[in-house]
Amino acid sequence: MQLPNKTGVLTFVGGAFEAIVGGAFVKSKAAHKLAVKGVVGSLRLKDDAVRKFETIREEAQDVYEEAKREADSCKCDANTDTNTDADEK
Repeated sequence: MQLPNKTGVLTFVGGAFEAIVGGAFVKSKAAHKLAVKGVVGSLRLKDDAVRKFETIREEAQDVYEEAKREADSCKCDANTDTNTDADEK
């Protein structure tokens, strides 16, 4: 059996230390406050994104409806022109 080298032992000790300290931090009030702030920030970001998306969607819908009305009016004008030409002959 081979004994671990210094790097392996230090890695193990460092990992064990971090697990103990990290576990204590996760259970602390500071970690709780930090997590709550992170979630609140995420929810605000989501709400802002939803509002912006809705604004973009509404503007795109307005542009679409306007283009549709213009296209319909052009069709009506084209039909009127062809009927006028037929009546003149």
